[in-house]
Amino acid sequence: MLKVTGSIIIIMASIGIAQTIRKELVEHLRLLYELRKLLVDIAYAAVESMQPVEILLGCFIRTRDERLNRLCKEIAERLIEKKEGTGEEVWRNVFTDFRQELQLRDEESEVIESAGSAFFGKSVDENRKHLALTIERLDFLIETARGEQKEKQKVYGTVSVLCGLMLVILLV
Repeated sequence: MLKVTGSIIIIMASIGIAQTIRKELVEHLRLLYELRKLLVDIAYAAVESMQPVEILLGCFIRTRDERLNRLCKEIAERLIEKKEGTGEEVWRNVFTDFRQELQLRDEESEVIESAGSAFFGKSVDENRKHLALTIERLDFLIETARGEQKEKQKVYGTVSVLCGLMLVILLV
């Protein structure tokens, strides 16, 4: 009876691990979509309201992800203080500080950190070009992550369940 109970617990734990990994992959993809939406919202609000970015980020721009809301607020506060240099440097520094919390990969982080040039350029046309390039790169990363997500879910799910079964076999 004890062996059967232990075996069931091990199998359930391995299925739980597979589900947790699946959830993390879905969350990462959702974050990339939220980042894309954030960039588009900032650009749209800047054109529509003609307000500075620090006002937009501090008052008008909100996302469904609380981490991104805190990030926007931090950028706005640093821009208002004007102690760190240009807006692009502030953007890059704040995203670097939040990189661990957002759990972005190197390439994703680099694209998002460079997105500051789309809001703090010398002209509106330059900003549009930078934003279009950033969105295009981010779309490519999202498509890559979507393709990898399906493969990783299958592999991680299979491996975790098989490891659980192997452990049950070894213990029985």
